[in-house]
Amino acid sequence: MGVQRWPGVSAVSAAGCGVLRGKPFHVAGADCVLTRRGGRLVAFRDGQPRASAPLSMVSEVVLTGPVSVTTAVMHLLLRNGVPLILLSGTGRPLGRMEPPSAPHIQARTRQLDLHRDPATRLAVAARIVSGKIHNQGVLLRRRARRSLDPDAVWTVVNRLAKLEETAGSVTTLPALLGVEGAAAGAYFGVIRGLVVPGHGFSTRDRAGRDVVNQLLNYCSALLRETVVSALLCAGLDPFLSFLHTPARGRLTLAFDLMEEWRPVLLESTVLALLGLGTATAADIEDGRLTRPVVAAAINRFQTRLAAPARGWPAVAGGVTYGEVVRRQSLRLRAHLLDPASAYEPFRWR
Repeated sequence: MGVQRWPGVSAVSAAGCGVLRGKPFHVAGADCVLTRRGGRLVAFRDGQPRASAPLSMVSEVVLTGPVSVTTAVMHLLLRNGVPLILLSGTGRPLGRMEPPSAPHIQARTRQLDLHRDPATRLAVAARIVSGKIHNQGVLLRRRARRSLDPDAVWTVVNRLAKLEETAGSVTTLPALLGVEGAAAGAYFGVIRGLVVPGHGFSTRDRAGRDVVNQLLNYCSALLRETVVSALLCAGLDPFLSFLHTPARGRLTLAFDLMEEWRPVLLESTVLALLGLGTATAADIEDGRLTRPVVAAAINRFQTRLAAPARGWPAVAGGVTYGEVVRRQSLRLRAHLLDPASAYEPFRWR
């Protein structure tokens, strides 16, 4: 049975856990209530049912903002092993509810051991950073002709190619972070020229109140939850990382694996929303994205996840970006269990 869509609620294609189980069910807005009718989830707004889906088609439930959810729904989700993810109105993670499970102890033990080994930590981090820089260059090459200054974009593309090479030869983690920072500065320096003037965007700032930074923050939250789900399915600890420094309450391994996907799934989604005119400077109210643009961002991001992946080496026909995100977590686990199996980042083409 199809799923209805309405502003603020979206149930759209994405990666499930292991075998593709279903699709995320998103609900956004303080005036929304999530309840159940038998084995179906039903989202209400202003007392009217606006969207529904059978639980068997749902991989996870994501609530943005102070959405009300009944105890009956929480019991249903826990019994069926469907995670309930709570985000703030701006996409900041608040928590995740799911039943207790028996994680892959061997993989997590190896993860801890190799995290403590400086050489292994640097090797994994360097591959992640090189993959991220490569993918940044691909995004800029694809969009150079649309820039206000194509020559400046190509100058940065060449700069990124050199930094990608440098990332593979650094000998310390601080030096690697310096390379990543230099790449990010050059990259976002020309991203400004890819954004239609009038959006108030000058630089990447997570505290920025303009629509571009707010969209980047919100889509980052969607990407983070996608990667966290993949890591948990692979039996890895999302808090124990290689590139980022672990800290209490921070999903730093998820931040690690998000890096190679940011240009592919995050920045490309935001640029598409802006380029199509789906999101404009007027879509900010009280410092937050409006409900319609949140729904548009969710749908665009999930459509991107469901698209056939284009990578190098070539990805088998029909394999989606969402499936490749899951594969990357499994590749990292394989590397942790057998260091002879090197971790290779996803390289876009």
